[in-house]
Amino acid sequence: MRNPYAYHRRPTRAVASIGHDNVPRVFVNLSQSIITRMEDLTSVGHDYDGATDKWTMRDQSAEFFYMGGRPLPFMAPSGTRQVLDYDTWLTHDDKFYCVPLFDVENYLSEAPRHNVLNVVRCDVSTLSEDLIQRLSGDSTAVLLLSSNARSYYTNMRAACDAMLMQANTTPIIFEHVLQAPSLDEVVLFAATDLGGLFVDGFGDGLMLSVGTQGNMDNALSLRLAFNVLQAARTRMSKTEYISCPSCGRTLFDLQETTSLIRSHTDHLKGVKIGIMGCIVNGPGEMADADYGYVGSGPERITLYRGQEIVQRNIPTAGAVDALIDIIKTDARWIERA
Repeated sequence: MRNPYAYHRRPTRAVASIGHDNVPRVFVNLSQSIITRMEDLTSVGHDYDGATDKWTMRDQSAEFFYMGGRPLPFMAPSGTRQVLDYDTWLTHDDKFYCVPLFDVENYLSEAPRHNVLNVVRCDVSTLSEDLIQRLSGDSTAVLLLSSNARSYYTNMRAACDAMLMQANTTPIIFEHVLQAPSLDEVVLFAATDLGGLFVDGFGDGLMLSVGTQGNMDNALSLRLAFNVLQAARTRMSKTEYISCPSCGRTLFDLQETTSLIRSHTDHLKGVKIGIMGCIVNGPGEMADADYGYVGSGPERITLYRGQEIVQRNIPTAGAVDALIDIIKTDARWIERA
């Protein structure tokens, strides 16, 4: 029985780079996008340099492109794979780096399969016991699970629990399409619907499609997907800042100081820095930060490594440099590219 007060990731088998001990993977839905040039993949984290004919992958780059029935007209960047609708995959020249997307009916038939990875798309309403059993015996299957119900989290959680109860170890990629009048609402629903699932230990990846005013935005979808994973502490892809909301005890300009620290450290992938206005509540509020920058008096700062005080009551003028020196001492500093 799972302990509801402790984090346990649902045990899954590894299928290619998905599941088991792999970080959650990010899929992007490009099936409705017009992709004609290599430069068109910039919005999903892959930069192409025509002069050198090379791709550059960012810390927040999609690893799987769902192309539907329209494959990329060029070779995909190294380390990525195209996911094609099954009928399109059958007629495509590259049946290895491109992988098929099955609907439930095709999957339950004896249709030809990929040797390594087969993606099965399913709504929670059609996740039958028969399908769960078939998935259990297929070491190449990954489930792309979605729900159109308003109670997305509840339905997806119930489906994950059903698979857990049957000891099914098939990796699950959560698919979610979100459209809302404002960006704030998009962020709110993505955080509550998907973030809750990853915090509960479910999910081996996600394919999030979001937009405002009816327009879907690939760059926003990608950024929000990585932000959800980072907030759930399941995949760290950037520097994280934990800051208090400010109050009468705040001893410096919180926004200005946060901006200054960010300008020096925002290239440190996976580092968490707490920036707190006072010594009263600051150490508690930044409990899981790697480093802390805390106001301890007028023009004075106390620096932390985790919950340990490293330097106490140093002048504000040199505090940011002192924070960087601590990070360097821990061998977590890298020079900005």
